[in-house]
Formats: sequence, C-alpha cells, structure tokens
Amino acid sequence: MKKELIEINDLENISPIFKGRTGNRLAKFVIRLFAMDRVNKLYERSCNCSGPAFAASLLNDLGVNYRIGNAERLSQLPEGAFITISNHPYGGLDGIMLIDLMASARPDYKVMVNHILSLIKAMDVNFISVKPKGNTEIGITSKNINGIRRTLSHLQEGHPVGFFPSGAVSDLSLREMCVRDREWQESVIKLIQSAKVPIVPIRFFDQNSPFFFSLGLINWRVRLIRMPYEVFNKSKQNPRISIGEIISVEEQKQFTDYKSFRSFLRNSVYKMPKPELFIPREELNSQKATSKDKEQISKTQ
Repeated sequence: MKKELIEINDLENISPIFKGRTGNRLAKFVIRLFAMDRVNKLYERSCNCSGPAFAASLLNDLGVNYRIGNAERLSQLPEGAFITISNHPYGGLDGIMLIDLMASARPDYKVMVNHILSLIKAMDVNFISVKPKGNTEIGITSKNINGIRRTLSHLQEGHPVGFFPSGAVSDLSLREMCVRDREWQESVIKLIQSAKVPIVPIRFFDQNSPFFFSLGLINWRVRLIRMPYEVFNKSKQNPRISIGEIISVEEQKQFTDYKSFRSFLRNSVYKMPKPELFIPREELNSQKATSKDKEQISKTQ
C-alpha cells in the first residue's frame, strides 16, 4: 500500500509541466501550496487500515463526528441487494462518510466513485471507480465499462451499491441561488432503473465552504485545487446525514422513462424533510458496540 495519496507522478500524469527536474520541484511546491502534503500525512496515518476500518480511522483522526437523522432506518435496510443515492456536496469526504455509515451494517457495501476518490487505494475494497466525462455523461472507456460490469455483478450477487448520480461535487447555481448537484447523469439513472432493487435515499444537509463554491464560478479546476483544504474544516461543522424512506421496486415501476425517474429520485433526496433529531456518530457506534456485546453474551448462555 502506498504511503502517499497524491504523489509527484500523479501531477506528472495531469500535465507535462510537472515532468523533469524543474517540473518535479514545481510539483513539490504545488503539493505544499495547496495542502496536499497535509492530506498525504493524514492518509499515511491510516493507510495500514483498509475499507471501513480506514474510513473510521480517517474520520477519527479528523475529528469528524457526523450526525445521523432517521438512524433507526439503518436497522430496516433490505436484505440482499439495494442501492443508495446521495447528493455530493463535499466531493470526497462524503464518500468516506457513506462507507463508515453503511458498511457497519453491510460490510459488502460498495460505492461507485470518480477517478479522484479512486486514488484512495485503502478504499479499493469498497470503491468501484469510473471516470465522468463532460457535464452529464460517463465516458465510454474500458475503465468505465469494467466499473459498470462490476457494479451490476455486485448487485446481481445480492450486495448493496451506493451512487452519487451527479458524478461530481455540487455546484453553486446563481439562477437558483443555492448549492446543488449538477444534472444527474443519464447513464447512472438508467443503470439504477435497470437494477430493479430497493433504493435508499441519503441526504447530506451540509456542504463545503462558500469560498470553495465561489471558486467554481471562475473555473472548476481552480475549485478543485481548493479541495484538500476542505477536508480539514468538517470537524467544526459536525455534518448532518439523513436516511430517507426506502423506495420499493413496485413504487419504481410507475416511472417508465428515465427523465421522470430521475426527477423522482432527485426529489427523494433534495426534498427529504430535515429530521428533528440527529444522533452523533460516536453515540451510534457506542449503541452498536453495546448491541454486539449483548448478542455475544446471549450466545454464550
């Protein structure tokens, strides 16, 4: 397992300007300037763990004690295959939170992620990587075809899969004067529609800093280099996550075209009522540990 999340050769692959002796010096400067070195140190402290254990270690290191609304629905998750759909306000840490939240109930839970999150090799066991292309579609590449095949196979074998249907971090919409996902990708919606399994909407009620989203008005690449800083401000935020009502296969059948189905799914996330009560992650983990201890005691009696 590599000890650094972002290495010089990663920047070399992005642009030839980082190649050679001079380019490598520039790459080191960029890594320090944009807090990538802080992300590397954070990753190094947890990289000996993998999957859910890595996610938990990383969140503990950051001091991110997210809160869960409708937490009782975790015990009501369907058996076998199901799909979760979520908005994507953080563009990175939300994927880690999802694994930490869901894999505690279903260790076989995987999330389809973009190529940026796929850099986190310690999460390979729970990530299925694809590379979004343009503003609306997943590009047809061998990597994406393999990712889609893995996703369908995982579902067919009776395991759950999570989707961020936008495929990219949320944007600031001047027209709507709010932060929201870009249009959810047609290919992802059709994949979800074809799966014919229960769907669990999950909403993140918080987001990155206003400064982060304002940078997107300049250029998405400018905003991207701010992403490492955004990892370190979530401990003060105490992010809120809510689990929506399960959408049955029967309920899905009323939507025959993908556009109406997409609107329905998006509304199930964005129009989800804000719960009155959010349980801190630490408290939920404590409850789970107590429940496991009781189960072990009952088995020995």
